[in-house]
Amino acid sequence: MNAGRTEEIAAEPPLLLVVDDEPLVRMVIADFLRGGGFWVMETGTADEAVGMLRRHADIRLVVTDVLMPGALNGFDLAEWIGHHRPDVRVLLTSGYFSEANLPSRLNWRGRLIRKPYSLSEVSNRITALLAEPSAGA
Repeated sequence: MNAGRTEEIAAEPPLLLVVDDEPLVRMVIADFLRGGGFWVMETGTADEAVGMLRRHADIRLVVTDVLMPGALNGFDLAEWIGHHRPDVRVLLTSGYFSEANLPSRLNWRGRLIRKPYSLSEVSNRITALLAEPSAGA
């Protein structure tokens, strides 16, 4: 190694969690994000996502569908994250809700994408959310 030479250490890609009860939807978005350089974990319910968030402190962002089976839906998951993991950003996806009719407890402008969405739109929103100086709602 040459004296005075600094080597750049590549930052590890952010770890994302994709939560959707539709396996094909989940697989497509997860594979796309992996191709974009992210590390991605997947789960089919918000209940499972809470467990993953408890076990993996390095998760930086959750992409979650709103309507899913189980005790928790995507809104509940987003609220849980806000209370227990405020360092984690959340991007909601839904074919039924828009920002205009989000529950008042989730006044998260720019954090909901309507289905069907384009993969580039999801990527752009994730990049913007990860660039925010502070996480949470």
